[in-house]
Amino acid sequence: MSVVTPTLGARLRSARVWIALAAVALAGAIVVTLLGVGGGTGGRPLGPENAAPAGAKAVVEVLRDEGVGVTVTTSLGDTLSRSTDPTRTAIVVDDADGFVTDSQWARLAGTGASLVLLAPSQTALDSIAPGVTEAGPSDDDVVAPRCDVEILSRVDRVDAGGVAYAIDDSGSRDSDTAACLPTDAGLGLVELAGPDSTVTVVGATTALTNEEVGSDDNAAYALALLGGSPELVWYLPSATDLPEGEGTLATLTPSWVTPALVVLLLTGVAAMVWRGRRLGPLVVERLPVTVKAAETTEGRARLYERSGDRRHALDQLRIGTLGRLARVTGLAAGASVDEIVDRVAPLVSAPPAALRHVLLDADPADDRELLSLSDALLDLERAVRAAVAPS
Repeated sequence: MSVVTPTLGARLRSARVWIALAAVALAGAIVVTLLGVGGGTGGRPLGPENAAPAGAKAVVEVLRDEGVGVTVTTSLGDTLSRSTDPTRTAIVVDDADGFVTDSQWARLAGTGASLVLLAPSQTALDSIAPGVTEAGPSDDDVVAPRCDVEILSRVDRVDAGGVAYAIDDSGSRDSDTAACLPTDAGLGLVELAGPDSTVTVVGATTALTNEEVGSDDNAAYALALLGGSPELVWYLPSATDLPEGEGTLATLTPSWVTPALVVLLLTGVAAMVWRGRRLGPLVVERLPVTVKAAETTEGRARLYERSGDRRHALDQLRIGTLGRLARVTGLAAGASVDEIVDRVAPLVSAPPAALRHVLLDADPADDRELLSLSDALLDLERAVRAAVAPS
């Protein structure tokens, strides 16, 4: 009989299903990666280089057309090095991932440049805008500024969607605070004009997106907020700003890793469901050889004979006898020897100790005693059957 070795083509054909699944998973991971790459600048919401509806590339291009030099940075050191002239520079900070620490916020404030914070967290507010608290999400309502901020004097209708803020009276009063874009949820913009610099907390960020910047007065609102200085540094903090030993796995991995892993996991689950073996109905298999029970019993008996293990051979006979006695006398299949002895003794008028000797304790010393005990088991079964048989 010859053995045919599968060729490479045959192996590929047999594995084509798994190759197709791997290709689909890889394509999905690549798509997710391309959608999420750019970490700091490309695919993130309000990214200055993101041309998607949620990005802010349109605002950046308009600012550059108006003569504002826009520089995108992803580290605190680079941001500070480009903000040496506070009279000509404004800094936009979009710390969506919460990388900036309290001491780093203090360094940003120490530059003296005007700061524009896009949807800052409460941690950032406590560090750089005391007295301002986060009130929650804000709906996409179109509202008027309703404040005395001069740069918004020509703006009448602004989309206030994003995050709402509130002013806490217990906060610092070292700055003049202006509350703008009031909605039912809170304020869409808060400006704190201090002696050294101005901090503008921008919650109404929907108006800055590519999708909405052309609606109402959103474009004028964006230019008023970001176009007041000749130079604009758009700072997108990254994991490189974290001090050594800080940060979690979620903050240190790129944003596309989790979606890619989810795609691969779902693909694997789908493959297991599709190709996994399902248990169908039981089928009767025709055996090539049928061995009679008597032959099996005789074969085991010969093994016991060769090994001289009379006690083991007798125990096998006892197990069968105990099971049959339990059934005949109405006991459970798992009844103990003592329970069977107590039930059988009155039926055959025999002392329990004698029955226990036959059913458990006796240890045959030779073949003659083994046969004698085997006969005793048979006699006991016959007697019990006769005792329980209806008269």
